[in-house]
Amino acid sequence: MRRDERLASILDAAAGVFAGRGFGGCTMRDVAKACRISPGSLYRHVGGTADLYYRVQRRILEAAVASAEATQMARTARDRLRAVVTDHIRRVIARPGEAEVIRGGPSPLPERQRQTIEGLRVRYLALVGAAIDDVVRPKVRRKRDTERRTELLLGMADRHAWNAAHADGPARPDRLATPLLTLFLEGARRAGK
Repeated sequence: MRRDERLASILDAAAGVFAGRGFGGCTMRDVAKACRISPGSLYRHVGGTADLYYRVQRRILEAAVASAEATQMARTARDRLRAVVTDHIRRVIARPGEAEVIRGGPSPLPERQRQTIEGLRVRYLALVGAAIDDVVRPKVRRKRDTERRTELLLGMADRHAWNAAHADGPARPDRLATPLLTLFLEGARRAGK
């Protein structure tokens, strides 16, 4: 396996370990075991638990931002919002820990890394918020209102994704996004009256 493939494999396994145990409950030995490699081999790829945690978060958020930016090509504002929400649900079904990374929270990372992660998170949330505002078209665009709508929609999407991931049948993110958006947009429309 090439070095970049091995690192991608390590980051995938680490994301699962962090999702299950959190940063404080995770050791390099846990990640090495999940990767089926020795701790020494793991240290050849990453500098330690904090470095690994940073790389996992950065990878998740860079992928989320790239995906949200790719939806800018959708024909209509509603199609763009549906694409953003469908992708978010798909990501959270595949890796439930991603929802926690996107929501954010206290971080054990050094200041510079924490700022990088927060910058990516803010960029993703701004892209989702802009997609919402383009559909809802509030009379006055207030940053805090956009943030609340974004938190509400992503929270609803996270819950739908969690339910789908724990259902018996196969999860269909596209089928989950449509009724979720209908409910959300109806509520936003009524609140805007």
